[in-house]
Amino acid sequence: MVWAAPSPDAGRTLNAGHQYHLTLQGIDVDINGKTYHTPNKDVTVTLGRTDKGNLMMEFEWTHDPGSGVPASNYALILGFDFDNNGLWTDPDGYVYTPDDALGLVALGPNIDICLGQDCKWINIYIPTGLYVASWGVDPNKSDPAQWVVIGGPPGPQNGPHGSVYNPPNGPGPQYPGSAPGNLNPIEFTPYATGYTGTSYAMKVGVPLRLFTQSSTGFGFFLAQQTAVCVDTTDCGTPWLTWIWPTQGTPPTNLLDALGQKDSSNRGIGAQLLGNLDPNAEGPYNYALADPPTYSNEAVGGFATAADRIALVAPWVALTSILGVALVIAVRMAKRRKA
Repeated sequence: MVWAAPSPDAGRTLNAGHQYHLTLQGIDVDINGKTYHTPNKDVTVTLGRTDKGNLMMEFEWTHDPGSGVPASNYALILGFDFDNNGLWTDPDGYVYTPDDALGLVALGPNIDICLGQDCKWINIYIPTGLYVASWGVDPNKSDPAQWVVIGGPPGPQNGPHGSVYNPPNGPGPQYPGSAPGNLNPIEFTPYATGYTGTSYAMKVGVPLRLFTQSSTGFGFFLAQQTAVCVDTTDCGTPWLTWIWPTQGTPPTNLLDALGQKDSSNRGIGAQLLGNLDPNAEGPYNYALADPPTYSNEAVGGFATAADRIALVAPWVALTSILGVALVIAVRMAKRRKA
């Protein structure tokens, strides 16, 4: 175990129909061999209903990335454990149905990785948008259970260096009870994310049909590339990460912790989560109005921003949160070649 989770308490439970002003726990990072203590971050979470009666989740926060860092370099990861037993599993054995474990990744930047002359070493393009992951066995590989990306922005989309993004192989996210030849697709709508200045927002609709218990395990993780200094001489642009709920001892590597397994290949990263009651009632338990329009916004899973970000430097792709994007890209590339 690489972290120690505190005992559940009221501060770890969110109820739909309410607005919460949460303080996310910062996770320390290393800069030139010195520890940078990431300050905590305030995030406002509003839980209500979509126009179809599903759970609407809205997240708003502020951030100053600092000089030389694109404001679009951020990601918000939501994790759900629908039976709330602290384990991510795949009860029906069909990875395209998130019947227990669901991951939603709102990716802010377009990621373009070009290494080697004419990109001969690596040429990967991953567009901004919403990516969907489920816990299970990838049917295209012989690997044991793990997080598998089952949905993403529509494609194909052409990258600036000739690479082409295509959505993940397979039928995409399906409601529990679906099977090959009997599909029932899930839509996570509405979806939008964007920013204006230092103000950021993300909203996504999650179908109530996925919530099979009175309480669901839920947590979220924010990452943002930021120019920071430990002192006047040791500076860098790491991806800072924050987690909710607060952990007794936070994991030193958040991505490794989220994917950690027990001897039965069940995901014990679900122990990081708090609780969510999607059926509670409150003053915000109605269809939420659209959030403010942001100048650089991705809507409906694909980019509509007029001002594209600069190319992500190759070394940035080696940082922790872009590890998510690399895993997405490499797995999709391997599956297309298989």
